[in-house]
Amino acid sequence: MVYDGANAYIRVGGSWTGFFLADPGGPRGPNDPLWPLDALFGASAEAVEIGPEAVRGVPATRYRLTVDLARADAALPAGVSAPSGPYRSLRALPAEVWLDTAGLARRISVNSEPASADAVWSIVELWDFGVAADITPPGPDEVLAPAEAYRLAEEESSAPDT
Repeated sequence: MVYDGANAYIRVGGSWTGFFLADPGGPRGPNDPLWPLDALFGASAEAVEIGPEAVRGVPATRYRLTVDLARADAALPAGVSAPSGPYRSLRALPAEVWLDTAGLARRISVNSEPASADAVWSIVELWDFGVAADITPPGPDEVLAPAEAYRLAEEESSAPDT
């Protein structure tokens, strides 16, 4: 997958299709992979150290805290989208963050639906800091509707080999 702002692109057969998670100029939604990073802008000052734990082989320290989505919304130019739930629960979402020795967040985990009977955690892991990457998302003329991309892929896979 290639994420370009709020747009998510995936290769299906030989074609690109897109899934649009939110308005590209608006706040990231809870289904966006970087939403936990945005939510962290609402972190409370009362983080509790859980202890050392490696993330992808990198030594880190795990912390437990809460995030206030109203605070995160005020801190971000585009704001932050809130998952469904009572407003009070969105002011103190359970979260955890794993920081390496340089203070870089290696993993961020936010319980995006604390009022739900089943915990729903949004988790992002970050690695390869400083590695150059050359990723070009597909242009608008290269993106097919999902149904069309899957139809073409099915035709390609069922065509007889010549």
